[in-house]
Amino acid sequence: MKRSGAYTLITGASSGMGEATAKLLSSSRNLILHGRDEERLAAVGEFCSHNGADVALFPFDLEHADTVGSALTSFLKERETPVEAFVHFAGMTEVLPIAKTKYSVGLRVMNVNYFSATEIISALLKKKVNGDALRSIVLTSSIVVPGGKRYQPHYCSSKGAVTSLAMALACELAPRVRVNVIAPGSFRTRITQTLFADTSPDAPWNPPTLLPPGSVDDVARVVRFLLSEDASYLTGQILDVDGGEHFPHF
Repeated sequence: MKRSGAYTLITGASSGMGEATAKLLSSSRNLILHGRDEERLAAVGEFCSHNGADVALFPFDLEHADTVGSALTSFLKERETPVEAFVHFAGMTEVLPIAKTKYSVGLRVMNVNYFSATEIISALLKKKVNGDALRSIVLTSSIVVPGGKRYQPHYCSSKGAVTSLAMALACELAPRVRVNVIAPGSFRTRITQTLFADTSPDAPWNPPTLLPPGSVDDVARVVRFLLSEDASYLTGQILDVDGGEHFPHF
């Protein structure tokens, strides 16, 4: 792909799937990288810069979703960086039975996973902020949405909301902006290490997939495809990136 003067904004770019996608896209796209961990974000940004991308860093805690739109607006106006594509990887979860969870926990999860995306998209669609630059949105849901996941009620609900948001926006924003969803399965990331804190990082990783265990790079390649001209006739799609994990196993 020929590098344009516009930028691709990636949230959650300081680790996991977001980091892998930033590094993969850096050979062909200019990037705005979001993350909460500024040290890790700077390291990813340095890699992407060395790979040829013009990189701008947007550190922000998306638990404060109510102010991310205004913060991004100021950021874009100051730098005059048009955003043509938005990829939302930022996410968090909780592992609690519903009887022990709290409203404050659910609000944090919804802010990071869902409301931050709505606020960012709203800002990117304002002509005084981003002109008519936006052309593609890729949101991250999960394969847990149809069947649920024990002890993660807010996470499952937030990802279901993300999927519904994408379908609504695909209708609203066509034909100018394409909106698609990826639904990853089980990948070894910082979130899964948190969920399974008693498991060594060197322990075998054997998710219930039909294909051999995948890596975050597999997700990054699907995102690259969805942003490319090869996917120019795709919108309102949900792509399960899971090695067949969502299929029933016999």
